[in-house]
Amino acid sequence: MTLYADVLFAINFSMDFVSLFICAMILHKRIEKKRILLASVLGGAYGVIDIILETNAIIGALISVFVSLLMCLIAFYEKKLKRLILSYIMFWATSTALGGIMSLLYTFANKLLADIIASYSYQSAYNGARFFIIASISIIIGIIFSRIFTSKKDVKSTEIKITYQNKEYKLSALCDSGNLLTEPISAKCVILVTSNSDIGSKITALEDIYKRYIPYSDVGGNGALKGIIPEKIIVGDNMVDAIIAPINKNDFGGFDALVPSALV
Repeated sequence: MTLYADVLFAINFSMDFVSLFICAMILHKRIEKKRILLASVLGGAYGVIDIILETNAIIGALISVFVSLLMCLIAFYEKKLKRLILSYIMFWATSTALGGIMSLLYTFANKLLADIIASYSYQSAYNGARFFIIASISIIIGIIFSRIFTSKKDVKSTEIKITYQNKEYKLSALCDSGNLLTEPISAKCVILVTSNSDIGSKITALEDIYKRYIPYSDVGGNGALKGIIPEKIIVGDNMVDAIIAPINKNDFGGFDALVPSALV
């Protein structure tokens, strides 16, 4: 059986791209197409190199795990090992499930079209047609999963830059129309940040005398957050006047902060 490196690369690239895209949607991660594209190129290249090197099963499995972890790191920029491993597991599960579905659909499509393609094509064109079938199925499956795992209304996100004590902090933020918190005295909107982010840790470590108290009420009861007014806040491209308050959460669906829609 003859294998064409360009066809093999294209197949692995398309499969990895769709798998990473679906994985990002399932885990509610911010989708950065350039990162996913770069990770998919790595996966496609490794698929070709692995065939050429013909490594033994154990070494090949270890290299595959390493490359997959590196792909998840590139695609999702995970800072914590726990989240990187979770991304890897989901990527592996998605790839396996997608590979099984692809194999079934490809076998069916190949049997259906093989006689027609073989009768009117040269061998190279035949292989190209086989790849076309796989690529088409990949796109269809990607669209189906996109419909399943994304809502009709796109999730809005932005980047915020916070300058506090002459240091700038950059965070990825989720825009939330339900965040109506305001500080009672100044009536400023409140931007929530995770307590484990750099700015969140900085605020938590401050003495309470330097903080503003923001009372809140939810289904769990009443409480108060403690925040600060930094020197400068830029949401997207606009400078805003708001309070930054840490909350005891690891993330907001893959984001570092929760910004009121009124500030976007």
